[in-house]
Amino acid sequence: MRPPQHDWRRTHAVVVAVEEYAGGADWELSGPANDAARMVQWLLDRGVPQRQVHLLASPLARNEGLLARFTDVRRSTADRVNVHRVFQDELRNLDVDWLWVYWAGHGVQAGGNRWSLLYPESRTGHPQGVDADNLTSLLRTECLPARGVERAVVIIDACRTTLPPREHARALTPDTIATEAETNTDRPVFLLRAVAPGEAAKNRADAGLFTSTLMDALEAGSRDDPQAAPDLDRAWTRVKAEFNRLREVEGTGQTPTALRRNWGNNEDDAPQAAPGPPPPEGQRHVRSRMALLVGAALIDDRAATARVAAGLGVELRTGLPCAPDRLDAKALVDWALIRPRGIATLLHLLAPRLAGASKEDKEALRHTSLELDRGHWLLCSEYDALVGLLTSQPAEVTRGFARAARQEQVNAVIEATEPRDVVDHLEDLSNPGPGESRLPRLLGAVERAAAAAGDGPYATELRDWSLKCASRLGGALPDILVNRRGELTERAAADAAGGGHEAAGGQVQIRLSPSGPGGRRTYQVWSHGPAGVESVETQDVPAAPADVRLAVDAILARYGRVHSTLVEFFLEAADLELDVHRWRIGADDPVERSLGTDFPVVVRCTEHRRPTQQHLWLRRWERVATARSDDLHWLPDDLDSVTAAHGCVSAREDAPGVVVPGAAHHREAVFTACLFGGVPVMLWRGGSEIEGGEEELKSVLTGCSLHELPGKLRRIRAECDVDEQLPGSRLALLWDDPGRPLPRRLDLSAP
Repeated sequence: MRPPQHDWRRTHAVVVAVEEYAGGADWELSGPANDAARMVQWLLDRGVPQRQVHLLASPLARNEGLLARFTDVRRSTADRVNVHRVFQDELRNLDVDWLWVYWAGHGVQAGGNRWSLLYPESRTGHPQGVDADNLTSLLRTECLPARGVERAVVIIDACRTTLPPREHARALTPDTIATEAETNTDRPVFLLRAVAPGEAAKNRADAGLFTSTLMDALEAGSRDDPQAAPDLDRAWTRVKAEFNRLREVEGTGQTPTALRRNWGNNEDDAPQAAPGPPPPEGQRHVRSRMALLVGAALIDDRAATARVAAGLGVELRTGLPCAPDRLDAKALVDWALIRPRGIATLLHLLAPRLAGASKEDKEALRHTSLELDRGHWLLCSEYDALVGLLTSQPAEVTRGFARAARQEQVNAVIEATEPRDVVDHLEDLSNPGPGESRLPRLLGAVERAAAAAGDGPYATELRDWSLKCASRLGGALPDILVNRRGELTERAAADAAGGGHEAAGGQVQIRLSPSGPGGRRTYQVWSHGPAGVESVETQDVPAAPADVRLAVDAILARYGRVHSTLVEFFLEAADLELDVHRWRIGADDPVERSLGTDFPVVVRCTEHRRPTQQHLWLRRWERVATARSDDLHWLPDDLDSVTAAHGCVSAREDAPGVVVPGAAHHREAVFTACLFGGVPVMLWRGGSEIEGGEEELKSVLTGCSLHELPGKLRRIRAECDVDEQLPGSRLALLWDDPGRPLPRRLDLSAP
């Protein structure tokens, strides 16, 4: 139900984002600041005054810039004192119609089985937080004025997982921040929760999956009528549909729920559809069956039980769940279930006891373990080691692992880019059993990433990890892995050799100076590859256009791999329409062709960037890895001023890029606005306008994922190379990867 029309100036918001905790690095959570910034910006765009926003934020230092632009909000840290002050005292005098409450950070199922939203003061063994249900109840007490605040919205994006048994027993009951009775039970409240009890809230690309999905729905509704009140029922329906899709495609184990209290003159709990049918005997019976099978393997051997418990504690990184004399099979099973992969780890630790067991008993254990923890077969320590290794690398390296995953499983849709999510997806694609004769996709992707990385320490650690994992799984897998490793290494060496002995591999970057008299330019060229960045040529005396093209041809013959090396031209804004992809190369070859036929060619620009826009550029680029052509924002074709273009770009800050169908004499304004606004991807047709130009752009984007665009344009240009009038010959692409900046500019001796 859409609430009545209202004045957004009569809306107040309390936005809480916690990323940094007293527990130190192990507690750090990157994402809530990004989510909070998106929520605040959406409210401000609707017309909510900044002074009517309380922002309680404890971000990581590297994410402070995400919130810095909100200079006039009521800003304070998210610690316990400030949370109590704002909710218990500062909301009492509100004179508004709507109240929005948003909370993002760590959460647990704490003492009394209450959902605790943790304060920054929390640390290992001492989680401190506010009771989520009680916080919602507060909105119907005298902490809000009896008259006014006609309705409230509460959004919580935090985990609700259980603590280990010993920690749970000692955990403090979360704060009951509302100490007064509910006296305004008629006030409508719409509560949206990221998870169901016991579940973890997932992050993707430094943003909460739930918040991102919800904000997509809210922003889509706002595009129809920016000033209208949001239809939260419709937004909730879209969130449910998206998580149902994710569950089917990726097996995402996250179940958002909603509670509407008098929202449509009714009160109902609106949980999302169940994740799937429970095991035929019910979860409790499966756990009991697993305990019986584990007990049979241990045969009441106290020494064996102690050894298994000691190993499980190391893997789970927790202390014993109970006194040593109370350890039994049931306690071990319940303990293992506190973490994904705990059951697989328990079976591994039981392996010496199962050496003489019958095939039927082993199969029963395996089948039961899959019912309890489906899709997980790594040990806890293996998973932690791989994720730790991947996340310790620069962003460009971790994106390489995601590319390796897609190459390994070409028929699977792998949209994730975060290492943890990619590992989860690959692990779920195969569950190797005894006598497995096929390398699990996860191990194959790790080997691909190692081959692409070369022979450095990172590649060595990846190979060590995969071989240890294959050896633990046993059978023929170690031999299969060694064979695959040899094949991938040989292929990588052959690819590197394809561009000449100096071939660096990945990208060639070319900076061209503005055109001088006679079209003369200076230039600098860098090559990016496994060995790093190398400056390969500098021309500081302006050269004629023909000489510049000959030099680029010679450089690519030495440093480029045909069809593979991305060629990036860094140009001044006024030069972005330079047809560099149409430059002729191969003068000494049997076939002369255009540069864009042999190589994916894109343009980039370093003008108009501002530090205050950096976060938009980064956030939009993160979307490029998973977005499709439908996610690009088509700009109107009549934008004739920078102001109009900037307004259009700013209205869609979630879009990863834009399509520019407008007239050529308007493009300078559009380019300026897009570059200033942090847009990393622009697609347009160069040259003068022709009939059917918009249809030409649409045909290129049909069914296309964005990361394929440079290669797809190369293929289109190749088809057009024999006839410059064919559709597609003038298509141009700005592909501005912030993770691969232009190397430091050298001082040139000539003007």
